[in-house]
Amino acid sequence: MIRNQNDNQLINRIQNGDIRAFDRLYRLHRDWVRGILSRYTCDRDETDDLLQIVFLKVYQGLHRFRGEAAFTTWLTRIALNVCTTHIRTRRAQQTLRLALERAWPDQPPPATPEDHLLLNERRRIIRHHLQALPETQRKALYLRYMEDLPYREIGHRLCVPEGTVKIWLYRGRHHLRRLLAQPQM
Repeated sequence: MIRNQNDNQLINRIQNGDIRAFDRLYRLHRDWVRGILSRYTCDRDETDDLLQIVFLKVYQGLHRFRGEAAFTTWLTRIALNVCTTHIRTRRAQQTLRLALERAWPDQPPPATPEDHLLLNERRRIIRHHLQALPETQRKALYLRYMEDLPYREIGHRLCVPEGTVKIWLYRGRHHLRRLLAQPQM
């Protein structure tokens, strides 16, 4: 109960412009949040990166915190949402990487100048095939895999519903996979 009262006092100070109060709030809760995040990541650096994202979101959204639930409940929900987004992004990146690897299986990292030239040629071919995709699919793939945006943000940027974004990404990946599987001339 003392922590909850302390949280509420700190939140009121932050909402009234006291930046140092946020540092105190961060120090009070960072280990709790790190514990949540570490259950979903294997890497300490990745956990620390996600910790910073969580507290950035807390800072940005604290003006909307109404205190209807405990601050720790709200903080935990933000941490879990950040983890979910991170896992989905990582899974989507792995899917695209696997699709590209299937197009050119068993390719070792470039060890010689010739290997490096071949890798550059493959990248050129991928860029060429990306340009061959319909603009909607190309934009959706770029925003998802290059800018690492969630579906909702992509939909917002492209002015379409989230379901449309998912369809464009699916079709774009499928189309790109087919193009890459074709023999090169």
